[in-house]
Amino acid sequence: MGALAAGKGGRILVVDDEPMVRSTLGRVLTDEGYVVDAAVDGHDALALARVARPDAILLDLMMPGMNGRQFLRAVRADPEFVHIPVVIMTAVHGLEVNLSTFGADAVVEKPFDVDDLLNKVALAVYRSREALEPAATMTSPIADEQQPEPTERGVVVVVERDRAQLQRLDVALGDRGFSVVSMTRAVAQVPRLARALHPIAILLEESADGVAALERELADTSIVGALRICVFSRGPSARGDVLANATDDDLVDLVGTPR
Repeated sequence: MGALAAGKGGRILVVDDEPMVRSTLGRVLTDEGYVVDAAVDGHDALALARVARPDAILLDLMMPGMNGRQFLRAVRADPEFVHIPVVIMTAVHGLEVNLSTFGADAVVEKPFDVDDLLNKVALAVYRSREALEPAATMTSPIADEQQPEPTERGVVVVVERDRAQLQRLDVALGDRGFSVVSMTRAVAQVPRLARALHPIAILLEESADGVAALERELADTSIVGALRICVFSRGPSARGDVLANATDDDLVDLVGTPR
């Protein structure tokens, strides 16, 4: 099964709760010579993967049942699947994910740019087959040493309009063991994303596009009481409830402080 039994293109597992997405990707990938399996959620995907090991996985993050985040944890905990490349699919435009801490390899946005999608799938299949080569299993004494798994401290969603500052904050949080999902403007899907990823905190830069509307929406949802939401400013702020003149260290310390 897997690459050797899947035809010249390889075997792709598509995991998405939307029938139209599964159908569209099935046609596009089949036309490219891939064998395609489709699952509606993480539980279904794990069962299919055990029947026929995929060469790569296309995974939606926001699904009912076992969502994409939970599926990634299960896949990376299983020695049989740990090296299968995973491409995250998201409808949240401008989303940036710390792929290494999430256990994923790439991100594609919906609606799909077909060329971008196919390029990332082809690269994923190549890497998967490369990992199965006999030479890839040869290890040096150093490689044989068991490396400790990094301690994951939780997911943090960050909205900050300045991309350079966003990237620095991403690194600062990542260095402290947090998995970061970031974007330069607030989008309507953030509450749904929060329900799927169960972040421990949402950090909103006051001047980023859409933050005011997102604050109002979050205030009307049940997820507010379950996590820390902080509105911050890199400079002075006229609002008393904003963390003004915030530095990266301030925000990292805020996220890391128990409630």
